[in-house]
Amino acid sequence: MFGDNGGMKLLIIDRSGFQLQARKVLLEESMECTVESASTLGEVYMAFQKGKYDVVIIDHEIENGAECIGHILITDTQQPILVVSNAIHCVISRCEDCVNKFQIRRLFNPTPIKNIIRMIEGFQRYRCDHYDAETNKIKF
Repeated sequence: MFGDNGGMKLLIIDRSGFQLQARKVLLEESMECTVESASTLGEVYMAFQKGKYDVVIIDHEIENGAECIGHILITDTQQPILVVSNAIHCVISRCEDCVNKFQIRRLFNPTPIKNIIRMIEGFQRYRCDHYDAETNKIKF
């Protein structure tokens, strides 16, 4: 899970502003990685035309958040996506599909940056805050 230059390459999709820039800087400094950002569906299209990402972090509640995830999955069904959300409904039609068919993991919002870093570093071992694979049931 490393970018072309030997380091990890991440994409953060979130509202533009201080929080996005702060997360970007903290991730770059803590993980010594390259972090790109996008705030609109158009910027997501452009980002995926430029290349691949080791992990995409997205705030599901931004405008066009669901469409951004849909575009990413059309581009690459196995793209690791870390969704930060406090929504009860799932990112895609069935909650278990996020884990079993795709590489989507969800974290409850708000999530401290140290938890986001831990989840990025151990993405494949992490399942989902919203889904219990043991019982095949959604957690509420």
